[in-house]
Amino acid sequence: MHHLDRRKAVRGQAVVALSAVMSFSLAGGAIGFWLGRYADSPNHPTLPLVQAQFPDQAPRPQGQPSAAPEVDAITARLGDMQAELMRLNALGERLVQMAGLSSEEFDFQNPPPQCGPEGGPAQDFTIKEIASELGSVVGLLKDRKRKLEILEEAIMERDLTATSVPSGWPVRSGYITSNYGFRIHPTKRARLFHQGVDFAAPRGTPVVAVADGLVTFSGRRSGYGNMVEIRHVDGYSTRYAHNQANLVQEGQQIRRGQKIGTVGATGTATGPHVHFEVLKNGEHLNPISFAGRQGPALDLADARLDNPG
Repeated sequence: MHHLDRRKAVRGQAVVALSAVMSFSLAGGAIGFWLGRYADSPNHPTLPLVQAQFPDQAPRPQGQPSAAPEVDAITARLGDMQAELMRLNALGERLVQMAGLSSEEFDFQNPPPQCGPEGGPAQDFTIKEIASELGSVVGLLKDRKRKLEILEEAIMERDLTATSVPSGWPVRSGYITSNYGFRIHPTKRARLFHQGVDFAAPRGTPVVAVADGLVTFSGRRSGYGNMVEIRHVDGYSTRYAHNQANLVQEGQQIRRGQKIGTVGATGTATGPHVHFEVLKNGEHLNPISFAGRQGPALDLADARLDNPG
């Protein structure tokens, strides 16, 4: 699975979109500012600065022919801005789908609500009218920027939760040999409650964390043998027992999919396997609800298995 690469791509697209929005908003604002000043006062003291930024739209000095070429150039720039807005809308629609949000709340098909009576016969744009159109485009870009910022936050929050809550198997290969619940204990030969799930795998197989978290215990514990315990968000914690070796230390930050130990048979065990527990606020839960029964959920099988980082 490549959900991590997909999330990075989504965040990257959102950042690019936001940068584009800000750039075009600033450019549109500068052009609109210049147009308004130019229509009212061609000799305004700020004009040289704007001319330097937009030389192809610079107005002619007084007494020279009118600015029809400038109007054409500005109109072309307006078309570029509208085309960029269409691209941002398409990106916004994709982000809405990826984030699973309402397309009605985040509407990238229609402009913000507004009204106005239809005009009479078509007329050529005046400088002030083009400035007004540019202002409308800038307003649309700001609206899209706000929506994309909210989408980015929603996606990042969802991704953080997805990697911080236990999910998947603690081994890349293997099979379940003992479920959560009452069973006949393999060495005590009595009916006892099994507080985890056992995953058999060859000795030395990597044991991986099933969620981001903090190592709160790494050592030897009676019955468990070599064990690693990791604390996660929302009161969750996970335990990985009977390890041949623990590869992390207490206080260490762990990422989902990171190698934290190797499969062994230390403690009370009849063969190499991982005893896997999930707790919430100190109370045991059925790990199958998080791991599933259908093979290793190797969303977590990525480069971090070989490069913990």
